[in-house]
Amino acid sequence: MLNKILICSLLTLTLSEAKDAFSSERFLGIEVGYSTLESGNIIGVKESNSAIEYGFKIGAQNEEWRTTVDVNFFRDKEKNYQQARLSFDYFVWNSLYKTDDIVFKPYLGAHIGWMNYTNEVGNSESTGMLYGGQAGLAWNVLNEVDFDLSYKYSKTSIKDIDSLNGFVLGLNYIY
Repeated sequence: MLNKILICSLLTLTLSEAKDAFSSERFLGIEVGYSTLESGNIIGVKESNSAIEYGFKIGAQNEEWRTTVDVNFFRDKEKNYQQARLSFDYFVWNSLYKTDDIVFKPYLGAHIGWMNYTNEVGNSESTGMLYGGQAGLAWNVLNEVDFDLSYKYSKTSIKDIDSLNGFVLGLNYIY
């Protein structure tokens, strides 16, 4: 419980500071992707479960940095998880390629957060910390709309899970 309170406090403080620092570009977004959960089954044999992941995000950005808070969900036949992450991305090139109205911005980033994992076969539920990195490409197609394609890799403190990884496509509304 203390971990949840600590993470929520950190997210609230970060967003309140980000609002002042990035007052020109805040965004709301949705994302969907295909993710793989690497875990051990009830007898300890390693297995992979892949399914659709979806989520919602809110954040702020400038020309060099982006800070995002997102909540994602994954449900397979037997296993599911919910996660909340705080991500920091650095735009490697501010504008690698420009055309009339489209700007491409490749980025690298890191994230930390909380995860709730449920294994319905073993009737177990675990909660733990989550950390990892991401790389991707954001492209601005309109002044108010960004698309975002990324690969995310995460490790957890949950003993039954080895890693999470997947490709995610996002749509952000900039206000």
